[in-house]
Amino acid sequence: MFEEKRGSKFHPTIKLLDQTIEKFSLLANRMVWLSSIFASLVLLGFVFAQIEWVDAREIFASISYFWLSIGVLLLLVEGFITAARFQLLTSTDVSYGECVTAVAWYVLMLIALPVRLGEIAGVALMVKHMRQRPGVAAASLFFQRIFDMLILLSMLLIGIVFIWSDDATGKQVASAATLVSFLAAIVYFDRIISMLVGPLLPRRREKWSRRLLRLGLQARMFRRHHLTRRKSNLLGALTLVKWAINLIAMSCVVLAVVPTLATVNALGVGVVYNLSAVIPIQTIGGFGISEAVLLGSFTWLGYSLAAAAPIAIVTRIAMISAPLVFWGIVVTSKAICKISPKDAQRL
Repeated sequence: MFEEKRGSKFHPTIKLLDQTIEKFSLLANRMVWLSSIFASLVLLGFVFAQIEWVDAREIFASISYFWLSIGVLLLLVEGFITAARFQLLTSTDVSYGECVTAVAWYVLMLIALPVRLGEIAGVALMVKHMRQRPGVAAASLFFQRIFDMLILLSMLLIGIVFIWSDDATGKQVASAATLVSFLAAIVYFDRIISMLVGPLLPRRREKWSRRLLRLGLQARMFRRHHLTRRKSNLLGALTLVKWAINLIAMSCVVLAVVPTLATVNALGVGVVYNLSAVIPIQTIGGFGISEAVLLGSFTWLGYSLAAAAPIAIVTRIAMISAPLVFWGIVVTSKAICKISPKDAQRL
């Protein structure tokens, strides 16, 4: 177990860190792996069972590989933005290259480990590659996830407004109000948390109230110990850029497969796909649940199951390929940089 001095300003993070590090024991639990593999296989089997291969060949033949490549390229750019967020929340001087290396392994773990344990592995990766204290690493990932959820939920609300409203002025007002709410949540985070946890204090003996209260108080402590107002604002800006790039990239991928789909619907699919990561179903790296969510999204947009299944699979393959390519580029570049001039001459 990681330890930090009680007098350190990072002490408030120890309790949550101890709780999260315990989840590493799940890696040695065969039942977790078996149940995750089983869930992934069942969900993938359901999606593949919907495919009619004659129609699927026509869909595969009509894919625009140019826009598919643009989408994957933008996802690689998103990886470098994520590295900038990692560097922003460090407590010591860390080079950008070290942050890129940590991100490369982090995104690989997210698609390789069950039950989102890649998030916990991210703490160890930041400790190893960025020389961060475990508490700082945990706080960094914690706040990045909070900001991610804020922007994704904001974009989901905007998407709902665009889908259900026919009033152009109403769409603009609602979109602006949602964006302002996101910015206000960043600037007044402490006050908002206090407002949310306040009503829970009288009911703190109840199980769920106590859990929500603890989470809110820990979030507020993390903010006070790890985030200045300047860092908070920069984190918010980087989060906006990161998810704008992510959703544009996914729109390119979706429209490369189904060019007749409206752009706003493609953006909506991207938001729902990213939010699917919080669905509490044990799978390996989201395999199965992500494909099922994409299948449901395209079906809801009016496509038959037979048509939606190959579209979902191609979209998912493109989304998976990006972190693998990013990891390969970073690891290869790092290996090349380690080659000495003498070794290069021998080659």
